[in-house]
Amino acid sequence: MSYRSDISSINWLPILTVIIAVIALGLSIYNYHTINKTAQPQVTLDQFLQTLTAHEEMTAYIGITPVNIVQITQDNLANFQNQMTGLSADFIGNFIVQYQDRIVLYDYDNDQITGNVQVQQSQEMPQDFFQKLYTHPEVSDLNGQTPIGGGVLDAESLNSLKQQLPTVYADAKVGDFLLRYDTKLVIYDYQSDNLVNVVALQ
Repeated sequence: MSYRSDISSINWLPILTVIIAVIALGLSIYNYHTINKTAQPQVTLDQFLQTLTAHEEMTAYIGITPVNIVQITQDNLANFQNQMTGLSADFIGNFIVQYQDRIVLYDYDNDQITGNVQVQQSQEMPQDFFQKLYTHPEVSDLNGQTPIGGGVLDAESLNSLKQQLPTVYADAKVGDFLLRYDTKLVIYDYQSDNLVNVVALQ
């Protein structure tokens, strides 16, 4: 589940982390009802979030609804492992919880936070950003759609992404925009008006 706003009102997009990139390149985004099916039968979304935000480092998120919640399962573990190094079967059952400014990997059964990454926010986007972007035939079909996530690639983020997905980010550089839509992942160099890469999402 993702929040959307009118394109004209967007002046920032959260920077994608490696976890978001993994989600973008192969996994379906589950809605909040997934928790009721995959966690313990008695658990509701409210109970899940109350348990998560009871941790000291998560108290600032009490009462805040996450943007996405995805669970790592036996069925999708292979997809994660193909796109993200260091992920083992030990992470099955963990939930990836995405807030606007943070990504949390949470083991609900053992009530442990196994990963916690802050997502930085980009500077204001140029006024003609989308106008220039959509002139490229490869992404013209996205005209009028609001990106689900994205942002400006910084050195740290780009280095991590290149390690995890070298083919996708081979030609990307610091300062490029990374945008995720429902059907495509777009890497765009605004300064040079160059479409660096477009990846179709299943």
